[in-house]
Amino acid sequence: MSQTRALYRLQKLDLDLESRRSRAREMAAAREDDRALQAAQAEVAALEGQLRPQEARAADLTLEIKSVVEQTRQLNNRLYSGAVSNPKELEDIQHKIAERGRRHAALEDSLLETMIAVEELQAALDAAQERLRQAEAARASAQETLGAELQQLKSEIKQLKADRERAASQISPEFFEVYQTLRPRKSGHAIALLEGESCSVCGVGQTTVTVQQVRQNLELITCESCGRILVAL
Repeated sequence: MSQTRALYRLQKLDLDLESRRSRAREMAAAREDDRALQAAQAEVAALEGQLRPQEARAADLTLEIKSVVEQTRQLNNRLYSGAVSNPKELEDIQHKIAERGRRHAALEDSLLETMIAVEELQAALDAAQERLRQAEAARASAQETLGAELQQLKSEIKQLKADRERAASQISPEFFEVYQTLRPRKSGHAIALLEGESCSVCGVGQTTVTVQQVRQNLELITCESCGRILVAL
């Protein structure tokens, strides 16, 4: 194999390597990206933070209602027991019973509003928890898929590196140095094919002399326009 063709093969290996390394970096980043899961967790935590105080308020209101009902029962028992005959005292008991009735009605209204809020928040929390379960399942599945693909990529990268070492060993130090110098300047494409009489990358036609020199594959000939090494297959 000529030196120029060996360089072309080396470039293919380098491009394959970079492509797989880039994909491996993307996959590693994707495995670390848990923004969707964090958002679902935050939503559940926020709704729980809203729900718990409302549940506590509902429990407090229920206890207070029971207390008012018991107070009213005791006042009614006293009112109708016959033990109290003083008109002023009887009037005072009736006033307290009416006051407890108003308080009972207000507490019932507050409890109803609170229970509605609890039901709405609980429904929202149930939906958020389901979304969290879905996010957890999706992340677990993605982790498994990405992990398997990443392992495959690592194996391919290892093989490509070995192939590249063998390919590079077949190239003279002088040619290899020129290639290595050009590669970063040409975005990894230091080699261009001669297609007909034109450069396959920039499309510029070459002189007859240049075309003949490239087809001989004896030395490094560069494109007269873009400066890439031309190779004839």
